[in-house]
Amino acid sequence: MSQSQHPSIWVRRAIHAALAATTAGALTTLPAIAQEESAAGLEEVVVTARKRAESLQDVPVAVTALTAGMIERGNLNSVVDVAKMAPNVELIAQPFAGSALAASIRGVGLDDLEKTFEPTVAVSVDGVFYSSTAGANVDLFDVEAIEVLRGPQGTLFGRNTIGGVINIQRSKPTGEAGLRLQATFDEFDRQDFKAVMNAPLGANGGIKVSLRSLQSEAFAKNVTKGENSDNRDLVTASVAVRYDFSDDWSAQFTWDNYNDNTQLVDLLNISTTGGPNLEGANGFALISPFHGKAESADRSRANDYTTTYSSGNFLSTIQGNNYALAVDGRIGNHDLKFITSMMDTKERMDICSWGSPVPGIIFPFGTGTPDNPSDALCLFPVLREQEFEQSSNEIQITSDFDGPLNYVAGIYTMESEAPFDSGPVQVIESLQDLEARAIYGEINWDITDAWELTAGARYTEEEKDFFVVAGAFPNGKDFDFKDDEVTYRLVLQRNFDFGMIYGSYSTGFKSGGFNSRGTTQNTVGPYASETVDSMEIGFRSEWFDNRLTFNATYFDASYEDKQEQVVTAGDGSYIYNGQPEDCGGPTCTFIFNAGEVDTSGLELEVMAMVTDRLTLRGAMGTLDADYARFDYAGIGDISDRAEVVWAPELTYNIGGEYRINGLGGEWIINANYKYTDEAWGRSDFGTYNFQYGPEIVREDFKVLDVSATYLLPVGNGTAMIRLYGTDILEDGGRIERPFDAGAFAFASLVPRRTLGVTIGYEF
Repeated sequence: MSQSQHPSIWVRRAIHAALAATTAGALTTLPAIAQEESAAGLEEVVVTARKRAESLQDVPVAVTALTAGMIERGNLNSVVDVAKMAPNVELIAQPFAGSALAASIRGVGLDDLEKTFEPTVAVSVDGVFYSSTAGANVDLFDVEAIEVLRGPQGTLFGRNTIGGVINIQRSKPTGEAGLRLQATFDEFDRQDFKAVMNAPLGANGGIKVSLRSLQSEAFAKNVTKGENSDNRDLVTASVAVRYDFSDDWSAQFTWDNYNDNTQLVDLLNISTTGGPNLEGANGFALISPFHGKAESADRSRANDYTTTYSSGNFLSTIQGNNYALAVDGRIGNHDLKFITSMMDTKERMDICSWGSPVPGIIFPFGTGTPDNPSDALCLFPVLREQEFEQSSNEIQITSDFDGPLNYVAGIYTMESEAPFDSGPVQVIESLQDLEARAIYGEINWDITDAWELTAGARYTEEEKDFFVVAGAFPNGKDFDFKDDEVTYRLVLQRNFDFGMIYGSYSTGFKSGGFNSRGTTQNTVGPYASETVDSMEIGFRSEWFDNRLTFNATYFDASYEDKQEQVVTAGDGSYIYNGQPEDCGGPTCTFIFNAGEVDTSGLELEVMAMVTDRLTLRGAMGTLDADYARFDYAGIGDISDRAEVVWAPELTYNIGGEYRINGLGGEWIINANYKYTDEAWGRSDFGTYNFQYGPEIVREDFKVLDVSATYLLPVGNGTAMIRLYGTDILEDGGRIERPFDAGAFAFASLVPRRTLGVTIGYEF
């Protein structure tokens, strides 16, 4: 492939050239950061949780809002790091798709990669929603604000928001000449270069160019291969052009190009050989002469999870382009917005041994190349080539009357095309075409100065056409799925001098459909849509001249026809409705409409400006998530033994920031401590042996992040140096995502203590 076909090459060179031309390193968003708190009290935080700009304290929705300063100085590098600052939020890197996200809010989430599965937590970037988990673990570069909306948002935000929304807003072109540069280095050979350049475009417009190059090594050494493999390998470029046609009308076009060739940290084999009569045993562990777990997970644990033993490769990449056009205008007392977007991505997953140090025991299929002879034999090779296209359009109108009634209304359409090709053991080819349409509206009525009523509804139609060639369908078979739902929201709010109290009732749904890696009628589907009824009681308050904010939310929700991914052995040993299920390979994936899940809990968030220099913040979430019914095929109700996954009973964080002048500049000390209770990973709870099965409970863990930032005026700009440490309490690594796939079990690793430095300059 020619150099012109690789935007990553010229992007990387441009970033290095820009950095070499400067005398100081990277930037911080100093003007915005320095004004986040003022001597008069905490500055008002503005959010768009109801599709209009409002103070956080006035919004009857459970929202955690993060400013650019919190993101920068808190060293939040990607979406998964946002969980450090939000209660009852679990965000995990999904390792089997490019830049993928496994998100769970209040115990409701999706931990899978297929494009035919709808996320339960939506990720939105500049108003454009990602309809797939792939690409949703966005790297937080040039981000202006993040809002985490907890609970179903099925009225204004619609489909696949049954658990919540992560709303990301990037900076807009300033229309003025400016340059922001940043370079980050850490102990794992991280070389992270960033540049943001702004320039005027005539008298009424502006252009912004953002470039990034990121490379790093894995924190764990692969003992079998005798190397620390490459880890992150990311190059991105973004161009945003904004033009103001008049005082009332403007448009912005944005193009994003990304090339993520990340090689993930090797998996650990946590398979077990079982107890008496092999209860809970995994087939791979039984056949392996080293009993995979003892050779992999146990040995890694003894080394603080700084070693891995996989004999094969583990690659998950994504390349693509995103395009978006946003037009904003005002007519009379109405604001109008139109957003149209298109995404076009390509992914490749190449995985071989699933953490085992012994190649070629189960499936001696060659997937190696002369450059990678160790891959010549694989335990269970999976090679996927996958493309994905998504386009969406949204038209929105928002009123701004002086009277008691105002409203938001809109129309939303989305289409996607997801071809799928996987092999060489389980050979599957499939294609899904999706069309979704919705119309929504919400009315706000100020009944009196003290009482407000909000009522909204959304009507959604879904159509999915699915074609598959695999297993039981050697000549191919067509399927179709259609559904329509009405979701609504009702809020009664009572305002006081100190804040407000509200009660709300809302519904939501997640579309049913198909399993793109299914090979039989039972595994392909279709499965039904999932719905939720949710109640919230919220308290929002400001005290001591806005130097203290205290918010509390109680929630209680019931999810019906809950969709559950159940992965089992696929060699015919698994019995489905009294019959053996042979999926033509080691595993089968079923999507069960399990029945009912009930969740409830309490969330507290506080921020206090103790002095003009010291600001403290904290949050806590409690969660009780249980199956009221789990209809398991062939067995019946297993709610008494099934566990809700990624639903820790307690999360909390405590942090703060201290500012002091010295050495001609300003010092900012930042710290955040997060505790997360233990949580269940995924398994087939219909057959899982709680005594002898693989260990699928992720242990509780504590994370302490600290940073010290020094800002110094230099010329017409500001230089910055930041020393930081993430998860400084423990060295090594930890298990993040245990997964029992029936025939074998594996776990993902994440690093713990990481020390680094960031330098920057901005003018």
